[in-house]
Amino acid sequence: MINAKDFYDKALEVIESSVMLEREAIVEVASRMGECIRRNGVIQLFGVGHGRAFAMELGYRAGGLMPFHQFLVRDLALRNVISEREYLSTDFLDHVEYAQMLYDLYHIEKEDLFIIISESGCEGLVVEVARLVKSKGHGVVAVISKEASQKNDSRHVTGEKLIDLADLVIDTHSHYPDTLFSVDKYHINQMSTILGNVIAQMLTAETYRYLRDLGIECPVLMSANVKGADVHNRKLSDQYLGRWNS
Repeated sequence: MINAKDFYDKALEVIESSVMLEREAIVEVASRMGECIRRNGVIQLFGVGHGRAFAMELGYRAGGLMPFHQFLVRDLALRNVISEREYLSTDFLDHVEYAQMLYDLYHIEKEDLFIIISESGCEGLVVEVARLVKSKGHGVVAVISKEASQKNDSRHVTGEKLIDLADLVIDTHSHYPDTLFSVDKYHINQMSTILGNVIAQMLTAETYRYLRDLGIECPVLMSANVKGADVHNRKLSDQYLGRWNS
């Protein structure tokens, strides 16, 4: 039988192993993020499934950096591009035609960098978004579990996976299926979201270091509870009007 301490101890072990294995990749991706910000680009985040937590971890957070924008598939329904029934369909992520529709919803500029987060990177829509943005000249970073990618078949007509299209890859090293323990007849406790969020915050720290080493003031958001934060944050966000909250 396991308990909370067992999970805590194992989680620390997995985090230490995973992020150290990806240390060089994290530093390299952070340098790409820093260059994107330096060129007045926006970092576009597209997460599916639990990968949405990674996007939320970076998108407009106090103590985080300003120029992030989340691709939200629900926007297709909210803006009446597709119906609620289509959005709630169980095969939503197999509809590759939604990629162009999603891209067209937002103000994307050539300097923008894409970070795409998916456990396996095998969903048809995920692959199509990667194909589309690469065709338009954007850099693509994949945050995936290589184990999950290897153990799943592509659901895109080309047979490609996100890992095949990415310029840079960060492997979360989460297992497939995403469980830590076997108890009785069950497999319990997940790590992919925890690993993703730790990696997201490491990217923030490394991007900050990269920019400061270049002598560039970093666009760090302040907590709304801090006096003057509203003025400070608005000054940062106004530089990206129509691009980050579109």
